[in-house]
Amino acid sequence: MKVNDYVRTKDGVIAKITDIIEDYAVDCDRNVFDLRDACDVNQLGLMEIPWDFKDKYIIKSGPNPIDVIEAEDYVNGYKVLEICEGNFESNNPHNVKALKLEFIEQNINPNIPFFKRYIFILNENIKSIVTKEQFESIQYKIK
Repeated sequence: MKVNDYVRTKDGVIAKITDIIEDYAVDCDRNVFDLRDACDVNQLGLMEIPWDFKDKYIIKSGPNPIDVIEAEDYVNGYKVLEICEGNFESNNPHNVKALKLEFIEQNINPNIPFFKRYIFILNENIKSIVTKEQFESIQYKIK
């Protein structure tokens, strides 16, 4: 991990590292640490992860947003079905990482109102991420 890397916490929060203070904390650009995991207080967020918690709290890290995304997250409003690696650019002979997103489109046949298509996007096309944990935490289930 280094400054400007992205991290994903065990709670599904994605943030960018702004500073690393060796043996003290990993500072991030948003609230990432639930203080209730460290002590008996009723404070939900800190913008730093205490050094002693970094290994069990940060589950993924990398220099690009695509490095911390998982299947079933939502990227640019579309559900991530799979993280793929391959040659997705005609002018680039190297394999790159891409996201296979579920794209639902209205069909012209009224008997089949929707059909699924898939789109692939590269790291530079990622504009927003909602993790599956964040999505589940705000849903209201009807019983």
